[in-house]
Amino acid sequence: MTARDALAGALLVNAVPHAIMGIAGKRCMTPLRGPESGPAANLAWSALNLAGGVTLLATGWRGIDQRTADCRLGWVTVGTFAMTAFGVGYELSRRLRRETA
Repeated sequence: MTARDALAGALLVNAVPHAIMGIAGKRCMTPLRGPESGPAANLAWSALNLAGGVTLLATGWRGIDQRTADCRLGWVTVGTFAMTAFGVGYELSRRLRRETA
């Protein structure tokens, strides 16, 4: 359950900035359209991330004990923090590249 739950956390976190960029009408890189992804591509990517995260989280909850549920939540948290750290690092590197160019 560990890798699946961490991936679910990462997907759910990744859905947020793409939804915000899509709603704001801004461009943000996605695997769907590359660096020039427009609002529609960002909303689609956000929806795919959200659907994937929810699907991964929704499976395997019947009949588990509290200890297993706590463990799963811990791994969702690991995925959440990992994707957040990646996003922060990515944005910082973009800003540094712009300042040195």
